[in-house]
Amino acid sequence: MRLALYFFSLFLSISVTNYSLAEENTLRSEFSKAELTIGTMRYADAQATLKKFTGYPLQPYLEFERLKQHLTADQRIADFLQQYKNTPMDWPLRKEWLLSLAKRKQTKLFLANYHGSADAELECYQLRFELAQPDADKAKIWPKVTSLWTVGKSQPKVCDALFTLWRDAQQQTPEIVWQRLRLAAEGGDASLIRYLKTLLPTEQQYLADMYRQTRVNPSVIARAKFFTLKKPQERDILAYGLKRLIWRDADKALATWQKFINDPYFTAAQRLDVQRQFAIALANRGDERASDWFKQLPAELLDDTLAQWQVGSLLSELDWPKVQATIEAFPADLAANNRWQYWLARAYEQQAMPDKANEIFQKLALQRHFYGFMAAAKLGLPPSLAHAPVTVSDEELRLLKQDPAVLRAQEWLVLKRNTEARREWNYLQNNATEQQKLVSAKLAYQLQWYDRAIFSLADVGYWDDIELRFPLAYQDEINQGAAKAKVASGWAMAIARRESSFMSDARSPVGAQGLMQLMPATAKEVAKKSVTLAQLNDPILNIDYGTDYLNYLMQRNDGNLLMATAAYNAGYSRVKQWIPKDYALPADVWIETIPYRETREYVKAVMAYYQIYNIRLNVNNDVFQPLLTMQIGVIVD
Repeated sequence: MRLALYFFSLFLSISVTNYSLAEENTLRSEFSKAELTIGTMRYADAQATLKKFTGYPLQPYLEFERLKQHLTADQRIADFLQQYKNTPMDWPLRKEWLLSLAKRKQTKLFLANYHGSADAELECYQLRFELAQPDADKAKIWPKVTSLWTVGKSQPKVCDALFTLWRDAQQQTPEIVWQRLRLAAEGGDASLIRYLKTLLPTEQQYLADMYRQTRVNPSVIARAKFFTLKKPQERDILAYGLKRLIWRDADKALATWQKFINDPYFTAAQRLDVQRQFAIALANRGDERASDWFKQLPAELLDDTLAQWQVGSLLSELDWPKVQATIEAFPADLAANNRWQYWLARAYEQQAMPDKANEIFQKLALQRHFYGFMAAAKLGLPPSLAHAPVTVSDEELRLLKQDPAVLRAQEWLVLKRNTEARREWNYLQNNATEQQKLVSAKLAYQLQWYDRAIFSLADVGYWDDIELRFPLAYQDEINQGAAKAKVASGWAMAIARRESSFMSDARSPVGAQGLMQLMPATAKEVAKKSVTLAQLNDPILNIDYGTDYLNYLMQRNDGNLLMATAAYNAGYSRVKQWIPKDYALPADVWIETIPYRETREYVKAVMAYYQIYNIRLNVNNDVFQPLLTMQIGVIVD
């Protein structure tokens, strides 16, 4: 049953209004028109319209639209914001009203209704108004202004007057200017560098030019006379340049490091920062020099990222004794991680220590994750789902169904306004207790609003309700699409679960669309015709194109499931570059040494999800058994 229709029928069953079905349908058909016109109506007409929608869940949004067009109605806005505090209507209206108050110089009303935010414009207004108070504590205000100024981007124009007061009070120092210049140069807005240069003392202005050149081309730091060594700040530029150059030209970066290794102004913190980046970059390239750089790093600097690259570098060489020694030397809390326990067991296994290996595998096999499933396959045990359903009462569900935010969310869904519906649900979650979030997850699942159920459980950190976390969403459609494309249903469902959590209108920052997160160009290639965004957001069409693309990737990768899965995330061309050309790696080692963290974790997740979905679909197929003998690369006899 399609989601919108299901919501429509369920909404009718729990509606708390006294409207008949015909009346509700009439209000729904008239709501969108009223939403567009109420802001420009005469006051009497607007009030009549609001009265007409009394009891309709979305009536507050009409008042919201009305007030947005009448920002001088201060008391009515204040009352509305108090009534609908912590709803999606609160901040958009509050922000516009506060800006209106600021421009009208309603200082007291502004300060009484502004409670802080990440909005720089409002923050600047607030601090200006606070400074203007007779009892202003400037010693507490100036550091806040400093924080607003010391960012790597331009701030709104309304902040200029505040910053002028701050500068006139002698708060701007060369050290603060240098901090901002560093932020702008190292990943911020580079166009600020020229301006900030003018704020530095004359004898320091050359530093801004050096930073700008290093940002554009880090190899300039290798030039013989690039660094004058006149100012300690040059070492900030040196560290920045080394960390960028190591990824472009390792030999040049290492040679440049040697030139400055004894520089007394190159601080210990800067050295460690560079050494860490060198170790990771060299490991990423498969450079054998990486191990020496890892050895130089102090134990207290070791984190999961460094551990990943350090062990990954050794795994790529199949150096099992060093894998064992490295993990055994990890701090206890890091070594206890499931990932490192698995690889420690693998190292024992490869060195003919089966008892020690199996002891770890048996513990891992009781758990539901990639490494647990791998361990179970090695021991010939069935995978463990460790299913533990959430516990909520019928009364808790009944009360939540009557919550105005839930009713508004459901009504938005009936109107096919998914973004507004999710916004209502998310605000409800933000102000809920952990138990209330569990109740909302259960209700969302009952409503077949699967993405909200998944995200609600993740918000709480409750991972063990398999039914809620891995729903059989769009089961018929995925089965049909997978059968037609000749790919496994469980695999297709795992891809959809990982890609969108079954959000049919999901859109990624790079433009991937819909349930299976297809790029428009990919869909066009698969469909062999133009595909609109609306079509990509249609679950059935998205599944058809997505499963066809899975079939395509399987064919391009000679039927290799792991490579096809990685290619779905990173692209076929990139995955092809990761395939060893003159040797082969065990499947689990290849996965662990994928150089892109996103793809590495993606493949693990999809394989684990595939296993879970096979169990849920009653498919008698252990996903992980074939991985035990699979080799990736060129197998040499």
